[in-house]
Amino acid sequence: MSEPRDDKRPEPGSDAHRATADLEARIARARGQRAAEAVPEQTRTGDLSGLSRGFRLGSEFVAAIIVGAGLGYLVDMFLPTRPWGLVVLLLLGFAAGVVNVVRATAQMNAATAVPKTTPALPDDEDD
Repeated sequence: MSEPRDDKRPEPGSDAHRATADLEARIARARGQRAAEAVPEQTRTGDLSGLSRGFRLGSEFVAAIIVGAGLGYLVDMFLPTRPWGLVVLLLLGFAAGVVNVVRATAQMNAATAVPKTTPALPDDEDD
């Protein structure tokens, strides 16, 4: 069984106090450097390449259409609405796919930060 730690701080003005004050300052600097290094790493991993964005948006769109068509086919199998279940649910799947793509694109654009070095461009109306 381990002994309890001594959590008492040294008296101000003693050699032990100066050593712990220096240690506290070094720990604070190291934590600040670690936090500064972690921010660019998080932005790099959060960004998607153009190809991965395209695959994500395309797969969400196609998946919604396939799900709509599959549900429409199942409705037509069990109910006597031969072409209309497939047609209606296929169109609903298409609409859901468009909504998913718009939502995902807005989410990706909000997550992408504009670099501070990017110059502001004038509007066409300013000419």
